[in-house]
Amino acid sequence: ALPKILSQTAPAFCMGSCSFVVEKSKESTARVVVWREIGVQRSYTMESTLCGCDQGKYKGLQIGTRELEEMGAKFCVGLLRLKRMSSSLEYNLPSSLLDIENELIESSCKVT
Repeated sequence: ALPKILSQTAPAFCMGSCSFVVEKSKESTARVVVWREIGVQRSYTMESTLCGCDQGKYKGLQIGTRELEEMGAKFCVGLLRLKRMSSSLEYNLPSSLLDIENELIESSCKVT
């Protein structure tokens, strides 16, 4: 669910570049070890590029601090949305925490 949320909200995130297969070469990575040995069901690795993007809003541009900050803010928004979607009816997030979602979306981390 988190990758799908990010694909809808974060312009630097590309669902088409995601791989959820455990390849032999990835068996010693943290996400696979955490999944296998500790039992964390949803363990992800998020990668970035220093060379530039070949798709989306940032096609042909090099990634800088502003774009990384924007991705971090969108990641936090994604976690809030995921928590809201997966919370039971008995557990309510404080409204002030949910207001942070809109503040992050409208924050200065937006890239123009």
